[in-house]
Amino acid sequence: MPDVIATLSTVSSSQSSVQLQKLWHPLWFALISALGMTLLLNGPFLSSIQAKVPGQFKLQLCLILLLFLLNFLLAVLVSFSRIQKPVMLLLFVAGAVSYYFITSFGIVIDTSMLQNAMETDTAEARGLLSLSMLWTVSTVMLFPLLCSSLIKVRVMPLKKFLWHWLLCLVLIFAALFSVAACAYSELAPFFRNFRDVKHLALPVSPVSAAVSFSGSWLKSRFPESFIESGTDAVQPVTAKTAKPRLIVLVLGETARADHFQLNGYPRATNPALSVLPVYSFTDVSSCGTATAHSVPCMFSVMRRDQYVESVAKNTSNVLDILQRTGINIRWFDNNSGCKTVCDRVPSEFLFNDSSNPLCEDGQCKDEILLQALETELNKTSAQDRLIVLHQLGSHGPEYFKRSASSQKHFLPECTNKQLQLCQQEDIINAYDNSIVATDELLSRVIQQLQGEQDYQTAMLYLSDHGESLGENGVYLHGLPYWMAPEAQTKVPMLWWMSDAYARVQQLNAECIAQRTKQKLSHDNLFHSLLGLFQISSKVHQRQLDLFQPCND
Repeated sequence: MPDVIATLSTVSSSQSSVQLQKLWHPLWFALISALGMTLLLNGPFLSSIQAKVPGQFKLQLCLILLLFLLNFLLAVLVSFSRIQKPVMLLLFVAGAVSYYFITSFGIVIDTSMLQNAMETDTAEARGLLSLSMLWTVSTVMLFPLLCSSLIKVRVMPLKKFLWHWLLCLVLIFAALFSVAACAYSELAPFFRNFRDVKHLALPVSPVSAAVSFSGSWLKSRFPESFIESGTDAVQPVTAKTAKPRLIVLVLGETARADHFQLNGYPRATNPALSVLPVYSFTDVSSCGTATAHSVPCMFSVMRRDQYVESVAKNTSNVLDILQRTGINIRWFDNNSGCKTVCDRVPSEFLFNDSSNPLCEDGQCKDEILLQALETELNKTSAQDRLIVLHQLGSHGPEYFKRSASSQKHFLPECTNKQLQLCQQEDIINAYDNSIVATDELLSRVIQQLQGEQDYQTAMLYLSDHGESLGENGVYLHGLPYWMAPEAQTKVPMLWWMSDAYARVQQLNAECIAQRTKQKLSHDNLFHSLLGLFQISSKVHQRQLDLFQPCND
């Protein structure tokens, strides 16, 4: 009997030994994961470096090695037993989704793009989902799912694991330093000349963007204090008029300047506005390339080159200042929200009205803004008024949904949310039809204002950013400003005023017409709005007030 027990004990010990041999060290699993991420997710990165430095094999090899070491570093940092596999799967998902958008739309993954994604609404997000995206993510995820299910990772004593973990980190940093030092003369000019390449490194780029975005988000949500700007602002008694002023500010979405007929575009995208006395400013730059950045920036006192989101969102914007001086402010939103700009003024989010026949699947036709405007204009007020209408405009990729059948002047349209599968001409047709829809909206706003007898009326239209329509393989918007094409940064701006408003403001029409060719930007909005209501304040910079030189 003792022999049997001894034999069984030996067999059990042998089985345990074999089982132990099948268990992987967590750092080996991290190494395999890093190899998988580098090889499966970085086709665009490899293609980019081959195109930018063809034939420079040493530099290409160093860049690939740097990418692998960074992915290995990322994998090692999360290699603790309880979180290693779940976090690794999340990294692959983030990389796979980023890979799909990079290869399909030509975008890059940076902080502003991630912010744009985080602040979008359900309807907009749904417009980007497709079977192609599901297929891409599913095929990429086969490798990490198989690895996670087949590879058994050893649970090590914490003290022993920490020694191995720290040693591995030291070796990785030593390797990174060695590669950088050996090829510094080639790497330094490469990263200086081709800054966009780093945004193609997966999953390092989305992780870096997430860390940066989290820091900015925390600063904006938990500020040290709210900064009151323009506390000295007043509307002098001499600025009061017999009839109150009424200005409608239409905040456009994704409209690019070079697709407006009023700016010389050969297509008739502005059939209604072309016969109205509007002023079109042809050289206007946006503050950013995405709504989440541009909208807070354009209403902020900070200029684009000074803009800090966490500060701007916790500082009085131009709407706050106008309201403090007695201007009646109303914000009507048919987009994904006002990005904190309207937080302290009366606002209404129209896209939440599921009962309205103009709304479907969480999005509404911009005609709903006309309904809101008509209702608002029926209210009487002795105060000067500013009404903001925030459009859905030309938001992609489903441009064809932004126009009614009567507005589809250019056919055939691209009706596929995967724009890369459409002919570029069809994409442009759908986009131009959305501009026709905006043209009709603006002309109807003007018609409503022309009928107002109790106010001196005017309308200002300004888009938040532009849009790429497949030029050089780039679609949509959100590229870093320094590398974005003018299609994303040049925006239309229009001005209309009634004769009564022109008289009371003493605005010279000929002077305004001459200024339509001058270089302007979103930086002008803050100061121009103050000037239009004749607000006196130290924050009002006259040189940035678009209309100041035209006051007779």
